[in-house]
Amino acid sequence: MSYNKGEIMGKTKSISEILNELPECVSLIADKPDYLDCQKKEIGKNITAFEAYKMMTSRQPEWLRILFKIRDNIVRPAGIRTIEGFTYLDEERIQSGETNAAHFFTITENTADKLTLEIKDSHLDVCLCLRITDNTQQPDKKMLYLIASVKNHNFWGRLYMMPVSKLHPFIVNKLFENIV
Repeated sequence: MSYNKGEIMGKTKSISEILNELPECVSLIADKPDYLDCQKKEIGKNITAFEAYKMMTSRQPEWLRILFKIRDNIVRPAGIRTIEGFTYLDEERIQSGETNAAHFFTITENTADKLTLEIKDSHLDVCLCLRITDNTQQPDKKMLYLIASVKNHNFWGRLYMMPVSKLHPFIVNKLFENIV
């Protein structure tokens, strides 16, 4: 069985190792993803999963905005939908149920302790699951897990994931800095 590796907390681990370390009740894109990454951060007790996502995406570094722009320019000629990065988030429409989209993701689950976001196209499917659990080390805090899983459908999906799989853990850690 072949597998890709994901970056988790500074160590390279196999998908099966990461699966064994995930908290309960997480969502993945498939039973056997081609890419799996898990990052975690200690957060305040009164933050919901959606609030954590809003904080994370409220500010993006300029280099990330440029990477999204490069990505969009490369994939546009192939007919792949552009995503434009973490631009305007219409929170009112999300809270009212008028839309189930957050940035370029579809919201498939939104509870206080879990936010599941997906995007599917002909090349690959992606799921981000933000899961909040109790922090056994510090009862006055919670743990936020961001689990990214990807299922490739073809060569283009695998090619796209080559640089993304290397950058994703770094991007998540930078966005985690926005959580206060």
